[in-house]
Amino acid sequence: MGVHEAKAYVGSLCEITWKDRAGNTHVTLATIEDARYVPLYGAYLITDAEDIRLDQVVAIQVAEVAMQKAA
Repeated sequence: MGVHEAKAYVGSLCEITWKDRAGNTHVTLATIEDARYVPLYGAYLITDAEDIRLDQVVAIQVAEVAMQKAA
């Protein structure tokens, strides 16, 4: 996923599935505040919970859609 694709989710409460350095999968429910390129670090997803590298993101789903699928 690129920065331009991720910017479509800015301001939304999303369920973000991502992998850490060890390859473990994590799911974070957070509001996406920004998506930007950080020099020397790469593309990042800035959320109210934590910052996540975009190359580690597996999937992003708007929380309302994720809750409807779970029901």
